[in-house]
Amino acid sequence: MNIFNNWTIDNYLSLLLIIGMAIGSIFALIQWNSSIKIRRTEFLDDIINKLWFDQNTAKTMNTIDNNPNWYTEDFHKTYSDLAYQIDKLLSYFDFICYLYDIKNIRFDEFNVIKYEIDRACTSPSVQAYLWNLYHFSNKVEAGCSFMYFINYGIKEKMIEKEFLSNNEDLFNKYLKF
Repeated sequence: MNIFNNWTIDNYLSLLLIIGMAIGSIFALIQWNSSIKIRRTEFLDDIINKLWFDQNTAKTMNTIDNNPNWYTEDFHKTYSDLAYQIDKLLSYFDFICYLYDIKNIRFDEFNVIKYEIDRACTSPSVQAYLWNLYHFSNKVEAGCSFMYFINYGIKEKMIEKEFLSNNEDLFNKYLKF
């Protein structure tokens, strides 16, 4: 029994319209997927350009890499250009870790910039600075500004879990908490 025997022109036109809409929907889905990939690529390019080609960011990363003792008790006495640049870079890393944590950045995208974030996480001065900020912010009952970055470091075992304790044997205490 052929189901098309009793069809009218309207039935055939409706079927063609449904097939056309399905094909159009597939093309729209392909275009949408392509535009998302392009936007993700542009976003990753912006992050890379900021990390690798921004002169201030590169200079700050160089300080973190080549001067393991930049964080001293004098660091907090005046809000210097170095303090501003360190805060700016760590805020950027924190934001990237936040995006990674909420899965707005996939692993393969994060992996492109992971090396820079890991270098900062393993820096003794960065850890000492974050430890001081973390415990100071807890004392004044404010959230620590760099928690996504800290949590990433702990999760990846670059920052010891004891970091969250107020053990003054871990780092020099430069802030009053």
